Amino acid sequence: MTEAIIVAAIGTAGSIVGACIAAHSAVDKKTREDDIKDAQREQRQQDQLEEIKQKLDIHNGYAEKLGDIQLDIAGIHKDIEYLRKRTKI
Repeated sequence: MTEAIIVAAIGTAGSIVGACIAAHSAVDKKTREDDIKDAQREQRQQDQLEEIKQKLDIHNGYAEKLGDIQLDIAGIHKDIEYLRKRTKI
């Protein structure tokens, strides 16, 4: 009778240990999957940030050129006014 109790206790302990190992493996797998997803998400964000930086650099170039164009237009307007006044004399 005592042997049956010992065998039952060992069997129960084995079942408990097996269940704990299986649960721990599932948690580890889930954690690894989450880490992979986080890394992929971070990489996408970095790629998007680089794309935005490139677009901003292009935009800033246009802004600098626009300032030069505005100065040129102001000069042209002055020249036109000068010529208009000169032709009225």
